Amino acid sequence: MKRIYPYFSQNPLDRLDQIRRDDKKIEKLKNSDSTLFLLINKDHLAIDEKNNKCMFTNDELKKYNVNYDEVVLLGSYENKNYFAINISDENEMPLSFVSLREFVTLEYLNEDMFGVLAQANAVLNWHNNHKFCSFCGEDTKVMQAGWRRDCCSCSREHFPRTDSVVIMLVTYGDYCLVGRGVNFKEGRYSCLAGYVESGETLEDASRRELFEEAGVVGLEVEYMLSQPWPFPSTLMIGMHVHAKSQELKLDSHEIADARWVHKKDIKAVLGGEEGYDFTLTDKIAIGRNLLELWVNEN
Repeated sequence: MKRIYPYFSQNPLDRLDQIRRDDKKIEKLKNSDSTLFLLINKDHLAIDEKNNKCMFTNDELKKYNVNYDEVVLLGSYENKNYFAINISDENEMPLSFVSLREFVTLEYLNEDMFGVLAQANAVLNWHNNHKFCSFCGEDTKVMQAGWRRDCCSCSREHFPRTDSVVIMLVTYGDYCLVGRGVNFKEGRYSCLAGYVESGETLEDASRRELFEEAGVVGLEVEYMLSQPWPFPSTLMIGMHVHAKSQELKLDSHEIADARWVHKKDIKAVLGGEEGYDFTLTDKIAIGRNLLELWVNEN
């Protein structure tokens, strides 16, 4: 079976954690001719449509008058260094900004670099939301090559965090449970999902969320695969839950509809066959990958 790589899950960079505390080395990398920068504004990536590029050199940044005050070291790969910079709305430059969800459908980067985009967007989102200390409320400043913020008053150290979400392939024999969230467009279905709570295992979170959202009791639970989801900073953890029965009792606050669908029908819809009254999630989402794995298993 062909191995499935969820979008944003492939990242070839050496993250250079060992030099993040060395300001001189970081400064040298920032100013190197072999360094490239991603420019991001609120989940939108800067692109040069004329030259078909999404990463920019130091010379180009100087031409665009980009502020280097808050820059994040991403890592290195094949003799290139990569950084990311938050671009404000006020920064005027002759570039287009494309949403990250749309960008990955374009032909600017190979899929094996999409994880770099997730890394950049997630940590920059964290910076945007942590300008002030959560302990005393005073300003924070960027440290450790963008991987820490320190309070200017109480000296507390703050580090980027990732929120864990379980997304469940729920099966009962040859049937799979798919649901439509209250914010989904009409007819679009995917696997159910929910945040992992404090002090909870992935298995318990899967069973709890399944029961809360659909009223289904889960039995055995197995890990399948995961996906960084940088909107704003989440790790989607794919789990296979075997259901005790097909009885449904939906939480109408979260789930507009849910249905049990036979494997052959899931496979047909994934394959683009028409004539069905529902569609499945886009290919950039791990929910689709879970379904693909299930319908193609031996």
